[in-house]
Amino acid sequence: MMRSRRQLLAAAAAATVTACALMLGTADAAGQAADRIAVFDSASAARIAASQQGKPFVLVVWSLDCVYCKRNFDALGKLRARHPDLRVVTLATDRAEASPQVQQVLDRVRLSRNAWVFGHEPQERLRYAVDPDWMGEMPRTYFYRADGQRQGVSGVISEGDWAKHLRWAGIAG
Repeated sequence: MMRSRRQLLAAAAAATVTACALMLGTADAAGQAADRIAVFDSASAARIAASQQGKPFVLVVWSLDCVYCKRNFDALGKLRARHPDLRVVTLATDRAEASPQVQQVLDRVRLSRNAWVFGHEPQERLRYAVDPDWMGEMPRTYFYRADGQRQGVSGVISEGDWAKHLRWAGIAG
């Protein structure tokens, strides 16, 4: 059966409306997911650096069972109060199944944006993707300069050392 030109145009218009509705729904879901935790795989380290668009930032690697990581979050909260434009990305080394608990901690310390959690690849591969020289000690904090250079620091960072590293990265004067 041959369709008329009018029927074809009506079908095309209906398909366009449906496609637009689907795209709007997807865009809305993407907007709602902005504060959700992303799953980190071995290619994510490059995506994280690229997502900061050549601006200095801090990458905080932590875990739910790391007592010392909580101290770093406390210091980071104070820093963000003084430097509200401080760009922070968090990476929990916990498995993706722990995302609800990770989200609770990040919400409590107001670091729920730009949050990641380890995916299902082997832990060693994911650690290597972050930094081939990192052996897994935590907390681990990376200070990135706008030009992509970075410094990694293991352990709890003192207030004076935060200031020193932030100056090196060009984040605070």
